Amino acid sequence: MKTVFVSGAEGFVGRQVVLQLLDQGFSVVGGVRNRARKLAFEKKFGRALVCDVSDAINVARVIASTKPDAVIHLAGESLPHRAGSDPLSAYQSIVTAWANVLDAVRRSTPRARIVLASSCEVYGHAGDTGQPIREDAHPQPVSPFGSLKLAAESIAGTYFANYHLNLSIARPFQILGQGLPTGSFFGAFAEQVAEWDAGRGDTIAWPDLDCRRDVLAVQDAAAAYLRIMTDGQPNAIYNISSGTTLTVGEICNELIRASGASVSVTATPPDETPAVACYCGDNSSLRGIGWAPQGSVPVAANDLIRSLRPATQPV
Repeated sequence: MKTVFVSGAEGFVGRQVVLQLLDQGFSVVGGVRNRARKLAFEKKFGRALVCDVSDAINVARVIASTKPDAVIHLAGESLPHRAGSDPLSAYQSIVTAWANVLDAVRRSTPRARIVLASSCEVYGHAGDTGQPIREDAHPQPVSPFGSLKLAAESIAGTYFANYHLNLSIARPFQILGQGLPTGSFFGAFAEQVAEWDAGRGDTIAWPDLDCRRDVLAVQDAAAAYLRIMTDGQPNAIYNISSGTTLTVGEICNELIRASGASVSVTATPPDETPAVACYCGDNSSLRGIGWAPQGSVPVAANDLIRSLRPATQPV
């Protein structure tokens, strides 16, 4: 396997995937949103192409010109609350995008290996027991984001059954580390504490502090995508998860410690903000193909805080 096309290559997880692919000797072509991002990406990582995954013609041209040996599809809406507020755009960037990528591969390079990024949000009520969720759990999504990812997975199943594409699906859980979007649940909290005056004592109110989350360092998540690409089984689904949980409060306190701020966190009234999902993923399938997490939440928290601060501001 030589050439890998990565959609969403300039994103939170995409950058780490690209770095690890390059480190392992792969030739990488990054799919990015626009020309400005293309130029920025090429200065750091190498070849890039503008790829709007919601545009079937654009995607078809990119795949046809690249003829990759593998495709890691990471592009599309990644924030559940934004999918809820703009479901049509989310549909285009998730469901339509999967169909566009799969059909482009079918037409141009049908033997390519494909890894598709779904989400733990497809599980929904299947995670209500609090026990680690296996990939064979019956999905019961409760959010538009989870429903859209599940619809995209259904399309992937059609392309596997009818066109025999060599595809696998990844379901990532909570990922933490450098570049986490500040519009995400923990990204928003990290942005607050990163800007806090270290000498100022205060309290931040934050929701769902007792809710438990399965958290993984972004470098481990990227390594999981590569492992699925090289060793995953066709039409298989893999949880990308740590297999353990921390409470939201514990994760917030790790971010506070990393920031050095004199601040504490307290719970908001439960009716002020929608509850976050309390999922824990069983990662035995991923471990079965040779992957294991290497990072830690404290290190990932520190990386995130550093990425949010100006270079001149100490951590």
